[in-house]
Amino acid sequence: MPGESAHVVCDLTDAEATRRAIRAVAPDVVVHTQALSDVDRCEQEPEEAQRLNVHTVDHLCRALETSQPLLLALSTDYVFDGRKGRPYDEEDAPNPLSTYGRTKVAGERLARRYAKGYVIRPSTLFGTGRVNFCETVVQRVQRGEPVEAFADQTTSPTYTADLAEGIEALITAMGTSLRNRPRLYHMTNAGSATRVDFAKRVAAWLNQDGSLIRAVAMRDQHLSAPRPAYSALASRHLAHVIGRTLRPWDDALHAYLRAQHWIN
Repeated sequence: MPGESAHVVCDLTDAEATRRAIRAVAPDVVVHTQALSDVDRCEQEPEEAQRLNVHTVDHLCRALETSQPLLLALSTDYVFDGRKGRPYDEEDAPNPLSTYGRTKVAGERLARRYAKGYVIRPSTLFGTGRVNFCETVVQRVQRGEPVEAFADQTTSPTYTADLAEGIEALITAMGTSLRNRPRLYHMTNAGSATRVDFAKRVAAWLNQDGSLIRAVAMRDQHLSAPRPAYSALASRHLAHVIGRTLRPWDDALHAYLRAQHWIN
């Protein structure tokens, strides 16, 4: 029934369990957010990354074929290599550097192969419900502790509440017509920032000492997986479909800090 929802636990790595769950729930819309997003773990465990980032999408799409609900699958800015030097839009070809990025590209292709499948790429999420870089910065600077942040990685910070509203608006727009709709959308808060920029802005909003933010280089951290140095995103399509883009990341960050009662 319209407006109703259900919570069903399902192991998406199990094709038959996925099929049974979809049949039982009979959804009108599926927003697929599951992924193994630990970039370094993906590099260390490529078979597990394939299982959790590719096979799950395949199982889901196969389960949806009979009833054909709308599918929105979330991906990542890490599908790009970072060499463009300016924001990537939906027309730029992916060229991932890592196992994580490669498996997410493979998942995107499966989602878009499904007749009513669409892909959404956010970037550098912050918000309630999961540990994130913003929360770490808040906790450390409030205790007067230093925070190390990458100076050589630029992304488009994305507030999960704004992302959710954008997805809802996209679903509403899709409900009017799917004809000639683009199959891929970049959905981030406007603008870009290095991790250092972001952390310093958090400290500034909190009226904490900005000198606690210490710039480090990705290349010096001996990480298992390579990251794109510049993966900020822009969208050619979003405003045309939902009538707007998401607000600037700095405004979104301020809203998040207020929502968490970290500032007034």
